[in-house]
Amino acid sequence: MIKRFVLMGVAAVLAAAPAQAQLGDKVKINGYGSLEFEKQLQDAGKGDPNGSFDSDGFDLVLNVLPSERVRVAADLTWEHGAATEVGRGNVAVEYAFAEFLVSDWLKLRGGKMFVPFGLYNEIHTAKPLFLSVKEPFATDKTDKLGSPIRFFPRWGSGISVLGGGLVFGRDLDYVAQVSNGESVFVNPFEQDDNGTKAFAARVRYHVLAQLALGVSYYHDRFTEPTEDGEPGDGRATLASYGVTASWDGKPAGAEVAYLWGSVDPSQADSYSRTGLEAMVWGNFGRVRPYVRYEWHDPNRGKGDDAASILIGGLNVRLEGSLFLKAELDRYASDPGNPKLKGVDYTEFKASLAYGF
Repeated sequence: MIKRFVLMGVAAVLAAAPAQAQLGDKVKINGYGSLEFEKQLQDAGKGDPNGSFDSDGFDLVLNVLPSERVRVAADLTWEHGAATEVGRGNVAVEYAFAEFLVSDWLKLRGGKMFVPFGLYNEIHTAKPLFLSVKEPFATDKTDKLGSPIRFFPRWGSGISVLGGGLVFGRDLDYVAQVSNGESVFVNPFEQDDNGTKAFAARVRYHVLAQLALGVSYYHDRFTEPTEDGEPGDGRATLASYGVTASWDGKPAGAEVAYLWGSVDPSQADSYSRTGLEAMVWGNFGRVRPYVRYEWHDPNRGKGDDAASILIGGLNVRLEGSLFLKAELDRYASDPGNPKLKGVDYTEFKASLAYGF
């Protein structure tokens, strides 16, 4: 799967040579975007009963190379047809950081960055880089399946060390990051509301040429609200762990990610939760069918709150870095699930994803 990400990234985002804008040798401009469509096929459910088009996002990716050792990178995104004068959509800086190269094994970054965790978070905005319409909810967007807080935030403002190379003749890469973490009381990309900093790390190693194993970790202590909704003195602890495996063969591929962790509030009982996603796909030139199963338990101490999604879809590369995706998502849940509340339903999803 890692090989797939690299190859697709080269084709779809970072090195689409005919479409790449390059200002001399110092500045490169690339990007990606997607148009999506969703339609709930039953009357009841948490999907879109009307069938709606969504201009999901349009991103410009800038890489500036002031010197051989320094890179400044930024991803600027316009989401959902952003029009700020009428309060529509969203304009955001997905990441913006400076990177200093010491060696292949050691790079230093500072700025706003994606949190390094699992298979998808570091590429979640670049829809041409993965097969499905959306990244897995059971591991990456658990609030969609009943968790009040995700296993990890999408972004962090702070510093990172990263690098990679060959170990016993196989590729290894790693990232370790210290950031402000997430907060509901202040802008976490400007300041922190308590003295504890968040820590995230990911390591991935190819035990075989086509098989990569990975581990991830995230830890933070965040400020809890008072009864009036103001910042309190209590700190809740968020700890998350993940293991991943991905295999990319010529006729087919597969991936699996298993996440678990706990939330420990200062004034309430702690609880643990788990998430699983497993996907298989076929490689038939431009056409790649895929099946994915997702399962999430937002509180392992309860017996009736789990939720799952079964997805069957098709990813077709129309031309170059233009992809058409179509899938059916079958949602199922226990009656006690806080989000889906035991209502099962099917949703059709499709997207047109492009890179340049």
